[in-house]
Amino acid sequence: MPNDFARLPERPRSEDLVVEVPAFEDDRPQPEPAPPAAAPELVAATEFARASHAPSTIRRTQIRAGAWIAGVLVVVAVVQILLPR
Repeated sequence: MPNDFARLPERPRSEDLVVEVPAFEDDRPQPEPAPPAAAPELVAATEFARASHAPSTIRRTQIRAGAWIAGVLVVVAVVQILLPR
């Protein structure tokens, strides 16, 4: 089928380009609104209180690193005990 460049394709209809999307209600929990910007002490206290309930990422990282070090030390000790001198 040869290309016919002498004639342009038909113009698309606007009805063909419309996509209907059903609306839904966002029921995810929303964060608390930030306090007014005129009170920086209140902003700092609110953020501190909000972060105090979450587990600390530094603490989790330290526990993970400590577990790795303890595991390596256990393996070294077992190898030293099992291998005769």
